[in-house]
Amino acid sequence: MLRLMRWAITVAFVQGAMLLLLAQLVPGFSITADPMVLLVALIFTGTQFVTWPLVYRLSVRIHPFLFPIVGIGLSGLMVYLISKLLIHFGVHTLRFDNVQTGVAITFGLSVSYTLFAGLFSLRDVDAYDWFVIDRLRRTFPEQPKDTSPGTIFIEIDGLAAPLLSQAIDEGWMPNLAQWQADGSHILNQWETDLSSQTSASQAGILLGSNHNIPAFRWYDKPKRQLMVSSSVTTARTLETELSNGNGLLRRGASRWNVFSGDAPDSLLTYSTIGLRTHGSRREYLTLWASPYLIMRTLALFVGDVFRERWQAWRQHRDHIQPRMKRSMKYALVRASTTTIMLELAQFMLLADMYRGIKSVYCTIFAYDEVAHHSGIDRIDAFKVLSRIDQSIGILAREREHAARPYQLVILSDHGQSQGPTFRQRNGKSLGELVKSLLSAESSVLIHDALVEDQAHIRLSLQQALETDESTRSLRLIQNALKYLPHQEAVTSELDLAGKPSVDDVLVLASGNLGLISFPKHPHRMTIEEINQHFPLLITGLISNEDIGFIMVSTDDEGTIVIGRTGIYYLQNDEVFQNNPLAGYGERAADHLRRTDGFDNAPDLLVMSAYDGQRNEVYAFEELVGSHGGLGGTQTQPFVFHPVEYEFPNQPVIGAGALHDLLLSWLNDSEADRVGLIPSRASFDVEWNGAAAHGERPSRVEVLSTD
Repeated sequence: MLRLMRWAITVAFVQGAMLLLLAQLVPGFSITADPMVLLVALIFTGTQFVTWPLVYRLSVRIHPFLFPIVGIGLSGLMVYLISKLLIHFGVHTLRFDNVQTGVAITFGLSVSYTLFAGLFSLRDVDAYDWFVIDRLRRTFPEQPKDTSPGTIFIEIDGLAAPLLSQAIDEGWMPNLAQWQADGSHILNQWETDLSSQTSASQAGILLGSNHNIPAFRWYDKPKRQLMVSSSVTTARTLETELSNGNGLLRRGASRWNVFSGDAPDSLLTYSTIGLRTHGSRREYLTLWASPYLIMRTLALFVGDVFRERWQAWRQHRDHIQPRMKRSMKYALVRASTTTIMLELAQFMLLADMYRGIKSVYCTIFAYDEVAHHSGIDRIDAFKVLSRIDQSIGILAREREHAARPYQLVILSDHGQSQGPTFRQRNGKSLGELVKSLLSAESSVLIHDALVEDQAHIRLSLQQALETDESTRSLRLIQNALKYLPHQEAVTSELDLAGKPSVDDVLVLASGNLGLISFPKHPHRMTIEEINQHFPLLITGLISNEDIGFIMVSTDDEGTIVIGRTGIYYLQNDEVFQNNPLAGYGERAADHLRRTDGFDNAPDLLVMSAYDGQRNEVYAFEELVGSHGGLGGTQTQPFVFHPVEYEFPNQPVIGAGALHDLLLSWLNDSEADRVGLIPSRASFDVEWNGAAAHGERPSRVEVLSTD
């Protein structure tokens, strides 16, 4: 009771201050700046608390897109009637001219409360429990629990193991810190394949293989097609090629992922968008059935837009380096990722737990989005981790009400590395550098635009578009989609049959990894052929001090890695003069050999320089936090798992190896039957010769079993 009283008084102070501000901004509303304003604010707070259930029950019966309008409208009427009642009893502190004014004041109070609650740590846990969690529990009433355990995999996109350790040590993630202190969970690190980015890692984790995914975007010569990971078409094509039916989620659900992992229940997943056979989606529209949740999310969205603008200005004021220009458009994209998408992910996982789904894998993009633009270890990014930790805490608390016992596994698909961009250091992008090294007649297509973040928003709108059958809703969503870049336009097949207009050179960026391809040549070109057609290109690239090395095939020596002062022969691991792979990790040559064995290996693979002293890479995209290549913490993701789950003593190398380990944790009877996963095993991971020929790393091999 004392806690509730403190909460009510604090909210009354906040709303009292907001009433005074709104009196200056909203025509038709006035309030006297005297102590009575606190009483009025307290009455508003108490009345909203008591009458919200009625408002809620009325508004949930209306079409989802009208819920917030109806909810705010009813609340505005309530505020207007309260003012009339106060005047009737002789309290003339405030005046409303009409109901519309009451609506405006209600909206302002709702936004201010949620915003200030976040700023001053007035957590509205009780309200969230009342209006969201309690309703979900009623939707999926408790039954005798299924005794077989379930697993929730929560992927924090882009978070490296060293950065997670720092966030825990500095107090940004108290729930994870408590689990670590209690000994219930343990933090382990694994190593990504090349390329260290979401589509490659999630293909390995969820499907068991990421063969032929050399980057975030690449030109596939056998297919004669430009592939972009954020494209629905690309994701669907890759899953069709890579899936063998043994996906991590074949008895579970996929949420907010690139691939479904063979899940029968898939929602907000690139590879299954538009396929109506993948799971029941309509029940998740109950999210929009809560006026409280919509207004809460809207308020958090507005608050995060202002937070982003403030943080961008502060970096500029303090001359923080490296940094990048952050526009208002980006602030809207960021707020969508850190509020709307995070709230939706939390809601879906809660519903999945109450439903008792066996296994769920959900990606949270919020940290990755902010770290790209603000920096991987800046306070902006760590504040997002704090918000993610709160969501994880809510999920952990609600396990006692779930339909089965659940284990929570927190992991990442890759990390990020920081540094000024290649353009910032050189005054030109990689594509522009390549263009300057070619003849004037050569046509160059440069593809290094920032599309991943907006693609996530497009995905959610497309999912709503295929789910909602209302004509009004369809018009709204279709209109919104017009303003987001459409990736299908850049992944269409290039007809190369003798057309002179086809580009001679494609320059594609994926973090500090660059791929250069020559579409007019149907085979993979060698260094001898490239020098014949483009004599200045390779020497011009290598002479740039911000390029660490290039990988290229030869006529007689196999594939080589060339740096400014040395050559590495991948075929026999010989080094001439200085090793260009020094500093990129002890398995850099293995990663490159694997990519070299892909059917669609690029003609030229370019890696930016890595400054080991500063721990910096130079992204070919305009991002101060980047991933996709080698160097720094981008290849060092983590698994934060229950101590009951055994982790191998030897390094886990590659997403395919992690897939096998996670699959063993699920204790899947079907996997046991086909002999892949014995119960309670000790594991070792071996990087064998198969990796050198472009195949996936060897599976987690069982050395002994109980």
